[in-house]
Amino acid sequence: MKQELRQLTRDDAAQFIALVDANRNYLRQWLPWVDSHRDITASQRFIADTDNLFKQQHSFHLGLFTADQLAGVMSIHHLDWRNRKAALGYWIGESYQGQGLVTDACRTLIQFCYEDLDLNRLEIHCAVNNHNSQKIPERLGFELEGVLKQVEWLYDHWVDHKLYALLRDDWSQH
Repeated sequence: MKQELRQLTRDDAAQFIALVDANRNYLRQWLPWVDSHRDITASQRFIADTDNLFKQQHSFHLGLFTADQLAGVMSIHHLDWRNRKAALGYWIGESYQGQGLVTDACRTLIQFCYEDLDLNRLEIHCAVNNHNSQKIPERLGFELEGVLKQVEWLYDHWVDHKLYALLRDDWSQH
């Protein structure tokens, strides 16, 4: 399935909130920001904030589109230019899962990080119970480095994360 990764614009705010609304219960299991995205104003604010972060090169949040529909969001965040490392993040609407969209988009982002941004290390953090999310780094050759205990507060409880990492040299051999 043809997909496009691109920076979100103000024109995407309606699709963004519609995707969140359609997947609110599903996304809330894994993402701490879902309750604060209740209307188009919140979506517009998020898009404006990510645009500022993009301009400052602190993080890159990109819409994952298929057939001109927003399917999810991909990100390169926690950019540490001095140590040439970053983390990849992703979320996708439940109906878009199982089509390889996130895996393909991650491949594109990994290539961009190593070739264009000259990074050396990428990390992906996944909640220990989010088995679908864990399949992405495992498919892409990331190594499980360990479990981070109580690393995220999710509404009313702590969540442990699995930490996966991929070094540039290991990707080039992939």
